[in-house]
Amino acid sequence: MLKKRRDLKLIVTSATINPQKFSRHFSDAPVIEVSGRTWLVEVRYAPPEEDEDSGERGDATQQAILNAVDELSKEDRGDILVFLSGEREIRETAESLHRHRLQVTEVLPLYARLSPADQGRIFKPSGQRRIVLATNVAETSLTVPGIRHVIDTGFARISRYSHRSKIQRLPVDPRIARMLLEAAHTHALREMLVIAAALSVQDPRDRPMDKRQQADEAHALFVNEESDFLGFLELWKFVEEKRRHLTQRKFRRLCREYFLSYTRILEWHDIHRQLRAQMHDMGYRDNKEFPGYETLHRAVLSGLLSHIGFKQTGKGKGYLGARNSQFHLFPGSALFGNNPKWLVAAELVETTKLYARVCARVQPEWIESLAGHLVRHSYSGPHWQAKRGQVGAYEKVTLFGVVLVPRRRINFGPIDPKQSREIFIRYGLVQGDFHTRAPFWRHNRELVEYVQDMEARTRRLDLLVDEERMYAFYDQRIPEGVYSKAQLEKWLRKASRNKLRLLHMELEDVMARQSDASAEAQFPKELDISGMRLPLEYHFEPGHEADGVTLVVPAGALKQVSPGRLDWLVPGLLEEKLVTLLKGLPKSLRKQFVPVPDYAARALQKLQVSDTPLVQALGQALKQLSGGTYVPEDAWNEAALPDYLRMRVRVIDTEGQTLAAGRDILSLQQRYADRAETLPPQAGTHELARQGLSRWDFAELPEQVETRNHGITLTAYPALVDEGDSVAIEVLGSENEARIAHRAGLRRLFMLAMPKEMRQLRKQLPGLQQMRLQYAKAAKPPVSPAVKGKQDLESELLALIIDRTFLLDRPDIRDQKSFEARLQQYSGDLSTHAAEITRLAGDILAAYQQVRKNLSSITQIDWLASTQDMQSQLDRLVYHGFLQQVPWEQLLQYPRYLRALGHRLDKLRGGGALRDQQRMNELQAVHADWLARWQAANGKSVVDQRLEEIRWMLEELRVSLFAQELKTAYPVSVKRIARRWRELGL
Repeated sequence: MLKKRRDLKLIVTSATINPQKFSRHFSDAPVIEVSGRTWLVEVRYAPPEEDEDSGERGDATQQAILNAVDELSKEDRGDILVFLSGEREIRETAESLHRHRLQVTEVLPLYARLSPADQGRIFKPSGQRRIVLATNVAETSLTVPGIRHVIDTGFARISRYSHRSKIQRLPVDPRIARMLLEAAHTHALREMLVIAAALSVQDPRDRPMDKRQQADEAHALFVNEESDFLGFLELWKFVEEKRRHLTQRKFRRLCREYFLSYTRILEWHDIHRQLRAQMHDMGYRDNKEFPGYETLHRAVLSGLLSHIGFKQTGKGKGYLGARNSQFHLFPGSALFGNNPKWLVAAELVETTKLYARVCARVQPEWIESLAGHLVRHSYSGPHWQAKRGQVGAYEKVTLFGVVLVPRRRINFGPIDPKQSREIFIRYGLVQGDFHTRAPFWRHNRELVEYVQDMEARTRRLDLLVDEERMYAFYDQRIPEGVYSKAQLEKWLRKASRNKLRLLHMELEDVMARQSDASAEAQFPKELDISGMRLPLEYHFEPGHEADGVTLVVPAGALKQVSPGRLDWLVPGLLEEKLVTLLKGLPKSLRKQFVPVPDYAARALQKLQVSDTPLVQALGQALKQLSGGTYVPEDAWNEAALPDYLRMRVRVIDTEGQTLAAGRDILSLQQRYADRAETLPPQAGTHELARQGLSRWDFAELPEQVETRNHGITLTAYPALVDEGDSVAIEVLGSENEARIAHRAGLRRLFMLAMPKEMRQLRKQLPGLQQMRLQYAKAAKPPVSPAVKGKQDLESELLALIIDRTFLLDRPDIRDQKSFEARLQQYSGDLSTHAAEITRLAGDILAAYQQVRKNLSSITQIDWLASTQDMQSQLDRLVYHGFLQQVPWEQLLQYPRYLRALGHRLDKLRGGGALRDQQRMNELQAVHADWLARWQAANGKSVVDQRLEEIRWMLEELRVSLFAQELKTAYPVSVKRIARRWRELGL
């Protein structure tokens, strides 16, 4: 231009350039020097404290500026010029100075995008001290009047020239640079360049004070509710699309319409172009597909690790940030109100509160993977993990004080091998919480279990060595660095080549002292019950539900277990139980057996294990040893026995799973009666089982067979079972129930073998209708395992006739030949027995009806005790089902018993009330004890033959007391019954 315009004069002025270089460049142009005044300058250095968040906007640099201002203020009130590197740094420093509350001071920012009016304020005195904040570019381009002091932070934006692109490179914030590099390596560079450029300029979105609502509505188009960074991408897509298709004038109008700063949009675009060129120069290329939310925000996180936040619980609480800082979401953020649990922020700005601006939702695992060496790990609660075969612990991960992972399970072995080895040996090997196929382990556990079992059986805790001795055994043999199952097995494979039994223990390694040689016999592992060898389990833990001895019984065999047999426990505990029983006697009896241990030992020599209840057998033995001292059965305080002196029963199913456990065998038998009907429960699959039989066309039925249940050999009892119109063969678990069922099955089979005779018999039952009317008011049957409920009279009579003809007092039938022989031999007696039984039943029911009628007619109140006693006797004699339940010999006595009741009533009406009361008082001396015991046994569904014997003696006693003229079947008296009561051990 100078060559074309000779009249043009070019003047270059500057206070800092090299004039000689410029003169040579412009063809040796003349240099005019204007000398000004010079001033003495004092230079002071005040470096800020080191800070991880170093930079011009960091806390340390900002504090250093404030300190410098305070230091200069102490000397004079002259104006201060502060050099900073850029617009954002100027704005943040201005905010810091405002918060510092300087007296009579005006803070004046100075940067290119300020309006001319705002820039001109620095030249207009205001009467206050001024602090001018300017970029260091202004240092060479303008002179600010009145400046007395200069503060230089030492930061500058330095352009770098690229020889390849022939352009200057833009200086990049280290945080943004880290984001760009991460994005370049994870195929997210295209989007990150937009975000990086946006973070390098002032937000291009305007929000005027008087048009905030309109601005927010316009900006809603670019909102992403999970990430403000993605909001930048939406805005970029919008403005780039419009910029390509609109004229500059229309684009400016569009920016005003959407409240966007045209100049900042251009700056954003320019910085994006420069950053993109720089990255391309470095060999990186843009990705073609969107990388996904996680990938992009991982790249963002990589440069903003100190700007993460964790949402705190509680109303009004914000986020916990790095170094225990507390901040809140900026209200202008798209995330405001959503409050994600974790977020990352582009910047933290303090106004009335510390706010996080430009935020996004993130996950803590993203942070941890990016933070690398910056995270801190702490460990707690090391413990043995048997399933994994390793020592585990809980890890806590923090970054700048923010907890990323509060509690995570980890393998603790590599972290602390020494402590892990100790835990492995102590809790895995010594305490037995370990699983391996290594031969030593099974061998050692068998030794330990043998000693533990012996402790439980003998009820002592001094046989097994303590844990320290076992720990020392392994500690001396297992090398350092072995702290897990995998390492131990690997070491064993190598070591065993030289020494095969390196870790095998001997009995003396686990047993502190030898046990009594007789322990095996005193505390057996099995108990013989009705020919079955049932397992025994021992547990020594006072207060524990399983303390003592436990008998394992399959449900199907439960009915075969005699409650009396369980009283005897095992030999090793029997003497202790005898001593405890004797000590529990009332003092008047106990003093007869002093010293108690001696009597217990002597009684033990006399006792023989049986199904007889222990107290009954013990009472008989003591009677012999003491010369006749009688101990009533109810004097024994069995309820006071400790649990370990009472057998516990564990009921199992066919799979060996526990159904129930307890020490009340009768309760368990009642509870699982249905399961115990057959053995095993699916007895229908037994080879002997058959159904729908109407004649004996099957092989001989054995009295018992053996079955297996979960490895236990059990005894079962085949029996014929009455099914109404046919007979079945079932294998039952109870010998008594099998006997009762087989008798009913034989009875039905005899009936099926004589269809013609049975039809004729039903037609020829004389007086059946009359007897039914008399029987209708009979009492309900007592609770008894043999009584199944209300019986039909015809069925009872027919059953009794068949029993009397073919079964009563005759051998059992188990084969076809015996059955047919019995049928042929006695079928001719059927009509004779039918006549006998119907006549007997008619007599009994007629007498029953008469007595019942006479009792109901008595209304005298002073006879109430007598009539109630007679009614109770009558109900125990005649009830539904009595023809089947009462023994034949006793049924024959029923007419006499009922006549005796009638005589007693006649005497009562004839004025014998006083004498009746006297006789009843004599009866009660023995009757009350019997009734209490009988009701207790009946409530447990137990038939005690001793009580049955006393019952019939009491019936004879009633005849003797109230109708002596009818005579008794044998001599009887109150004394005789009391003596027999004692003889029976009751």
